[in-house]
Amino acid sequence: MSRNRATDALPRHTAYSLAAGAAATLASSQAEAQIIWSGPQDIAIAQFNSQTLDLDGDYYNDVLLKNYVFGGKPYQGANVQYFPGLLVAKQLVPNGIAYARALSTGDVIDAATVTPGINVGSMAYGTTNPNAEFNNAVGAFLGMSFPINATAHYGWVRVTIDNAGGTFVINDWAYNNTPGEGIRAGQIAKGDFNDDGLVDVADYTVWRDTLDSTSDLRADGDADGAITPLDYLEWQAAYGFPPLSVSSSSVPEPTTLGLLAAGAVGLATLRRGRQATREQRLAKHTEPGR
Repeated sequence: MSRNRATDALPRHTAYSLAAGAAATLASSQAEAQIIWSGPQDIAIAQFNSQTLDLDGDYYNDVLLKNYVFGGKPYQGANVQYFPGLLVAKQLVPNGIAYARALSTGDVIDAATVTPGINVGSMAYGTTNPNAEFNNAVGAFLGMSFPINATAHYGWVRVTIDNAGGTFVINDWAYNNTPGEGIRAGQIAKGDFNDDGLVDVADYTVWRDTLDSTSDLRADGDADGAITPLDYLEWQAAYGFPPLSVSSSSVPEPTTLGLLAAGAVGLATLRRGRQATREQRLAKHTEPGR
């Protein structure tokens, strides 16, 4: 029996349509959802002084960073100023001193990692606060949540502190403008899966090598707990960030429609079509007399 090409092509066309529809939906949402980065700042806070930061430019100061002297000893600390703002912190004993955590590149900052009830923390105080983590910090990250329209957003501030020398420099900061969605320390753009400040082919490689993983989530751009084609679209939308720092080569494409199809339905349709084709070919080769 001859095959009807128009009929045979329908499953593939359907898969392409579903993938295209999902991609268009994601692209629309990405117009608003993004990581907002300050760019390099290197603001020095003079000793005996403090510096407020308005992370999102809404005229409300979100965090107060302190470079004080108490009892003749240098002290550095942080205060997220408005509810429901919190720090990523530790408290060794109940009602004891709260210490801001010095995060490393790639550490997750989200609802699970900020510390309930802690919005003020010691960063460095020499031997007076021996468990402080910023006494000699070079490019360490302060993680926090802060409110935009009374809803928690997550961000980081990168700092360099020499407690003994009394110096405190704010290097830069960033936050995720999607309410309730986390950010990785050092992340300055969605799609920057290796946290090097660029969205380029190296990030595509991270996505490709971790596709379908639910444990290695470096490329989980949409924070859904799995590496999927949707994360590829996050990377694709941000490719070339920052514009003057990366190659102008075209965006690499996945090699099969299955990697482009953003959604289980589109993938399932494609897989069913391929399975049917395999079965038909097998049947032809196993017919008697062939």
